[in-house]
Amino acid sequence: MRNHPLSIKFSRRSRAAKSLLACAVTAVTACAIFGPGISSAAEPAPLLYGGEFSTCFWHVGAIGVESYNIAYPDAGAHYWGAMYTPVAGAKLRIKGTFPYARYSSINAYDRLGAIQDTVSDFQWNPDTGSSNPFRPGTRRNVANRNYTLTLSPDWGGVPVADRRQSLPARNTVYTSPLFGDTIRGIAIRIYIPNTGMDIRGGVALPEPELTLANGTVLTGQQACDALGSEVPQAIDPSALLLSTSQYNALRYQKDSHGKDIHANYFPALAKGVPNWRVQYTRQYLLNLYHPEADPLQGATKAGQSGFFPNGDNQYVRNAINRKFGKIYALRGTLATTAVTHDSPTAIWAATQLRYQSFCMNESPKTTRVMDCVYDEEIPLRTGRKYLVVTSRAADRPSNATKACGVAWIEWSPRGDGGADTDFGWMQIRNMLPGASFTHAIQDTKVPGDEKSTLGAYLPTSKYYSSKASFQKLGCPAK
Repeated sequence: MRNHPLSIKFSRRSRAAKSLLACAVTAVTACAIFGPGISSAAEPAPLLYGGEFSTCFWHVGAIGVESYNIAYPDAGAHYWGAMYTPVAGAKLRIKGTFPYARYSSINAYDRLGAIQDTVSDFQWNPDTGSSNPFRPGTRRNVANRNYTLTLSPDWGGVPVADRRQSLPARNTVYTSPLFGDTIRGIAIRIYIPNTGMDIRGGVALPEPELTLANGTVLTGQQACDALGSEVPQAIDPSALLLSTSQYNALRYQKDSHGKDIHANYFPALAKGVPNWRVQYTRQYLLNLYHPEADPLQGATKAGQSGFFPNGDNQYVRNAINRKFGKIYALRGTLATTAVTHDSPTAIWAATQLRYQSFCMNESPKTTRVMDCVYDEEIPLRTGRKYLVVTSRAADRPSNATKACGVAWIEWSPRGDGGADTDFGWMQIRNMLPGASFTHAIQDTKVPGDEKSTLGAYLPTSKYYSSKASFQKLGCPAK
């Protein structure tokens, strides 16, 4: 994989962490790690504990492209998770510092990876004497930048499906049971740290503060012990990825005579025919392998169940295959987005999107991301037009460079992560549209309306047979 400019490689990793990393990036069947409710006869989900900058509370992660690469992380982001048991009669708050970064949020989940609540950086009212650097008109490098959030065990209902940058302020995250009637699960995300900052955006992850019914206040390790946040918990494996048998049943469907019923480029469509699919329910996502089941009646984005998505993002994906051409190119229009990585002193301004990225993923068998480019990395032409291409490293055209006006993404040599090494899954991510922007993925309403809704913001697609054929476009590439 190419060296992503935001990738911060771990300089140290314990033997235990290395073992867990191996579980996260290889077939789950190879891992003999089990938790409550998962029998040894099943394929268990890997436990992703003890990674870079993890704490006794944020004990899961860091999940990202370099490590614990699972559940389709964005290459420009890192995530940490907490699983804990609320203490009866107690109040749980987390106290932190706004990161020096593009974005941060807290998501609450159920055990199948569906969103229960999302609260984002711009919504958080700062502590007295502090400022929120994610609000328009505020300098991004403001010095006093602390916040306090309450984690409430009283779930607030169905999450907002179309989250916008204009949502009202609030400092409470509502959680629902992750396991049984007790354990809760949340995740904190940080995207695109400022230049020179670590993956946390240059600040510590927020610390728990647990106020017991008798008024006693517990912090640090004492709070973690009372909450049981370091007790191993196993998530339903299917919430993270598909088992080998589940995936093979989808990918290699047989007829009554035991013969494959699909072409060897399945589930990609015929050459030159894109199949962009917005993420609705988990079932609709997997209907990529059962197109005869489309359209899914009553499809909804609320919760976006499976693979622990970010409530502020919505996604559109296209299955592609190298059998149609070794180079796959996308041409379209890029929405306006925040410029933050190299602008630490800027004043926050309103944009059409907070963030956009293009990522090459493997299949639901592994849920691995291979490589991404995000908005600031993409060279733009007149009218914010772009050309993004993906190929294996050995097939990269000499003009697939920023100097030639091309953003390049590496295609995984593992393909789907199984037997089909030609498979690829191109994913476009839109984050937090502005209130007046109506061409975001968030604006799609039913399966099949992707092009009519996104218009020029949904790219056209083209395969090129080889790097030589793409190089004929010249520099700058036409």
